[in-house]
This record gives sequence, C-alpha cells and structure tokens, in this order.
Amino acid sequence: MKAAQLVVLTLFPILSTAQIGVNIDLPERGGTYIDLVKENYRWHELSTGAELGPAQVDAQGWPALDARYIGDFRPVAEWAGSIDDPEVYRLDVSGTWKCSFTGQGDVNGTFGAVVQNLSYNAGTNTTTFDFVVTPGSNGLFLIEFTETRRTPAHPLNSGITGFKMLRPGYEDDSELFHTPFLSLFDSVDFSAIRYMNFTITNGSDPAYPVLTTWSERKLPSDASQTAIPQIGKNGGACWEHVIDLANRTQTDAWINVPISASTDYVIQLATMLKNGLDPDLNIYVENSNEVWNTAPGFEQSQYNQAQATALGIDQHQNHARRTVELAQIFEDVFGSGSLNNRIRVVLCSHQPMLKWWVEPMLQYVNATFGPPSDFIYAIGSQTYFSGGHEAGESVDKILDDCHESIIGQIDETGGVNEAGRIQWIEKAMDWNLPGGYVSYEGGPDHGGGSTENIANRILAERSEGMCEEMRFNLDDAFLQVGATLAMQFTLTSGYNRYGCWGLTDDVNVPHRNFKFGCLRDLINDINVNAEELSPKENAQPVVFVFPNPSSGMVHFSFELSQPAEFQLTIYDLLGREVYRFDEGRKERGLHGVDWDSGNAPIGVYRYLLCFGGDCFSGGFVVGK
Repeated sequence: MKAAQLVVLTLFPILSTAQIGVNIDLPERGGTYIDLVKENYRWHELSTGAELGPAQVDAQGWPALDARYIGDFRPVAEWAGSIDDPEVYRLDVSGTWKCSFTGQGDVNGTFGAVVQNLSYNAGTNTTTFDFVVTPGSNGLFLIEFTETRRTPAHPLNSGITGFKMLRPGYEDDSELFHTPFLSLFDSVDFSAIRYMNFTITNGSDPAYPVLTTWSERKLPSDASQTAIPQIGKNGGACWEHVIDLANRTQTDAWINVPISASTDYVIQLATMLKNGLDPDLNIYVENSNEVWNTAPGFEQSQYNQAQATALGIDQHQNHARRTVELAQIFEDVFGSGSLNNRIRVVLCSHQPMLKWWVEPMLQYVNATFGPPSDFIYAIGSQTYFSGGHEAGESVDKILDDCHESIIGQIDETGGVNEAGRIQWIEKAMDWNLPGGYVSYEGGPDHGGGSTENIANRILAERSEGMCEEMRFNLDDAFLQVGATLAMQFTLTSGYNRYGCWGLTDDVNVPHRNFKFGCLRDLINDINVNAEELSPKENAQPVVFVFPNPSSGMVHFSFELSQPAEFQLTIYDLLGREVYRFDEGRKERGLHGVDWDSGNAPIGVYRYLLCFGGDCFSGGFVVGK
C-alpha cells in the first residue's frame, strides 16, 4: 500500500449526476433503425446460396444481379438444432413490413412470409410490396429478387438499388431510428454512449501501412450501415448517424477513432463533430479499441504492432503516441482550452496491465510530449465480472461467484499485477489526470462459447440477484471507490453461449429481465440522492478524508460555516453500521474526527456526514 496521502473528496464529486453510460451495438436486438436493411447486409446468390462478391455489387453495395436477401432473428444455435436460451425467447417480427426499391423485378417470399401488393411505378422507377410475416414465425425469412432491371434501359438480371424494409407499424423511415430504441434513452439518463460496436471498430482496419482515408468512410447513402466488405467498408454506422443519435438522446459521445485513419480523416471527423454535435455535449476520444488484444477479430492490434516496429518504439508506446496525436488534432480543430474540457481523450488498456502498459505509456508521454494531463483526460480499463465456471452451479452459486469476482477487483496490493480499481484510481491521481479512472466496458460476462451449464448461466443473468450484483459493481465497487465514469456493455444482446451482455434482449420489451430496470433505478436513485443531499447554503461542501486507502487511522476533516448538529456514520458495503460518532452541536470552524480501521476487514466503506438537517455521502477504502 502506498504511503499515506491527502485525498480531497468533494461530496458527490462524481455523482452529482450519475456517471454511467452504455455501449451500443449494430444492430440492437429488436431494432436500431426503422429500415432493417440499414443494419442487416445479407445478399446471396440465387443459384449457389453464396454471399455476393465484390464483382456482383455496385459501388454502394447494392446487388448488380438477381439475388436473395436474408433476415435471420433465430436464437443461438437453432440453425444447428439446439437453442441455448432455456426460455427460448424469440423476437416478434410478425406483421406487415413495407418494402420498396429502385428498379423493377419479381419478388417472392420463399420462406417465413408472403409477398403481397407488388406494384411497379414506371414514372418513378420504383417497386413497392408488402412482406407479411405471420405470428409465430421462427424469425428466418428469405426474399428472392428475379427478372430485375435497375432502370428500363438496363438488361434483365441487372439488380436493384435503394431497397428498404420498414418494420411493422411504419410508413416511412424519415425518423431514421426505431422508436422503441430511442425510447430506452428517454427512460434511462445515461451520461454517455460509446459507439465502438455501432461503428464496428474491431477488425475494420487494413494491414499496416495502408491508411484509411476520409473518402473511404461509411456514408449515409451506402447500401447498409453495417459492414460491407464487398466494397471495402468494414466499419459500421456513419459518423453522421453518431451525431444524430447523440443529439437526439442528449448524451455525450464516446468515439473510437480507427487506428489506421489518416491525419486528414481525423481532422475531417473532428470538424464534422464540431459542426454537427450539440455544443453542450462532450466528446470522449479513444484510439481504436483494445489495441492490446491479440484475439482474432482485433486486427487493430496487429496494425499497432507493425506501426510501432516501423517507428522503432514499443507497441504500448505507439498506443500512447497515437492517443496524444488524436488529442493534438482535436484540440487544433476545437480550439485552445478544449482538451480536458469538451474534448476528453481516454487512454485505455487491459485491467491487469496497469504497471505493464499504463505506467510505461504515461512515462513515455511525459518524456516525449510533456505532462500526460496536458493531453489525456482519464485512463480506463474494462470492469467485467463473472461466475458459473463450474459444471452444474446453481443460479445462487453463480451470483455468489459474481460477487466475489467484483470484490477481487477492488484492491490488489499483494498480486503480481497490482492492478485493482483502487490502484488505477491512484495512478490517475499520481499523474493528475482530471477525469481520473473510467471503465470503457463492463458488466456481467458469461460468454466464451462454452455451453457448460448454459441454462443456469442465462437464468442468472435474468435474475433479480444479477440486478444487485450490477449495482454493487457499478456503485459500491466503482463510483463510491472514487472512479468517475462506468460504461456498461451493452444495451442489448441475445442471451447465449457467446455472452449475455445486454441490459435487455429486446428493445421492444426492455423490462423482460431485471438488468435494464436495475440500471435505470440505480441512475435515478443516485441523481435523486445527489439532489436531496447536495450542499445547502450554510453547509460545508468539502470533506478531507486521509489517508485513503487506509490500514489504520482514518481522519475526517471538515469546516462548518455556522454552528450545527454533527453526526458521522460509517457503513460497510452490506449496509451494516460499523461506527457512529455523534457529538452533538459543533461550532463554526474546522473540525476533525478519527476512526481506527485497523481491525476492520479490507474493503470499501461508505460514510454519511450530517450537519444539522443536511447529509452527505462518500466512500473510502480500507486496505492492508
């Protein structure tokens, strides 16, 4: 444990509004866009069933020949004869999907639905039809487009463009985003949205030294907003839609800039954000995603390694160099004073790699560019927890394992990595980073691909107990310890062997399990408490708690601006009172209270300070 140091804790310094955000996917389960085609790019040959190749699509990705379009909402792994989900939950895709495309052709629903009201308007060269899915569908449908002509001047079998498939209940897609998807952000006051998966950061970079140019970015007019490798666009949604969604939801935007993006690309991106994003919204900027991760699908790590070798530096140094480079470009565009204010650059790494990657990166920045706090707002890691690794574990045992998993991440002084959350917080303090320590991803993690005990693993995710573990992970073991922003992973997902990441598994029915409502209530509770307990006119808003962490005497120092009744109560994380100091009336001026934590178990503790009728809460850590 470090030597005692003075820590200034402003009461509710990070909880005056709950600093909890969320990662979003593309697609969200149950619908991101009104038009399904924007989030589902699955065009196949009629004869072989193979995906269309580059020579079979146009520059925007539309099929240049007769083709089949596939929609598949089946739960994992029904196509292989089994379903992981013990509840066999299915998305309801029944109803009439209003469809249209530019061009002419025959349309047949060969599986899962029927085509009705097929009509061609020669004046506009537009074909419309209804695709009717009956209730009880298993979620798989196929649409075949034959005898196609792009324009009357084109030959037969020349394909179509502009295909739209609007979800049941919509007549047009002028609002762009699916209403239930947007409604989730009306019901939960998220601080920020991280767009890593939405823009498909992972695996979208070319091999070094090829750069990604601004002209190669995803456009709103492309055939889909998901990856279209046939035209060399492996990324996800366009930046225009990121701006649109951030403005509509009034949430700060956390963006992941491709590691291969050219300098001009970054300048153009920053300029677009400056011109389009609501000026009251902040922008968190991250260099790609997990450039330390060498698992398949993280080609950005290979790019980082190759670039580092070319520059004659280590891979972690290159990650730091690129992060500073992004900071400098964004400051040039947004102006002096924007860094660590509206522009918040985050240096992220793997949670155990605090002293193996993060400290060397900060040292490198300091030696090469100057104080890291001039460029970097915060350091961040992931904060996942898990349980149920043993065969046959009950739901209750899985939840117990989850709790132990969280506790084990709070403080790590005796381990090899010395990389608990407290150590990350201390590192941010050591380098005076204004945003402290953040979590770029986190939450329950029961993926990995194994089907061992899969039913109970999924049932645990849907249980009320998982709600309590989420609250413990986000509030007690993160925000109350002194971290600043937790980004939950993720808004929605299927629940299966590959993970049960989502707060819900259906945007249309968000409360069918406890996690979504749990996070909503947590954020609301924190905000309400912050408002109710905020310092009043005659209350003292600052308390000094030191040393923090402590292994002995903890000293609380505060100042009263006028006489008041005073009481200090300390609680453990289970809410049990472990100490109370009630001395009655205190005169105005400086006061101090000591508590001997020497016999207290290691962990996180909360304190409640009451001055007259005004109470304030905070947290501190007891270590050894």
